[in-house]
Amino acid sequence: MRAAGAVTAEDIRAVQEAAMQSTALDFEHEHSATELQTAVARAVNHGAPIKDVASAAHMTALEVLDAADHFTYPGAAVLPEASVPVQ
Repeated sequence: MRAAGAVTAEDIRAVQEAAMQSTALDFEHEHSATELQTAVARAVNHGAPIKDVASAAHMTALEVLDAADHFTYPGAAVLPEASVPVQ
């Protein structure tokens, strides 16, 4: 069994590799984006710091949280903006 730090470093490397593939101009961009989202979610779920994952993925912290959330809860509905009555 690996130490927690080793798993985090491995997860960060996976995020970096997926980010490089995602930014490459190729015909499998959707596949690369899914790999990046999976790597980001795995790193977050394994306890990697959000700022480290964001840096490795070239994403903002909010984008990392959104990616991890979307991967963890793929069927979750997005709530529409509340409509405010105009007076």
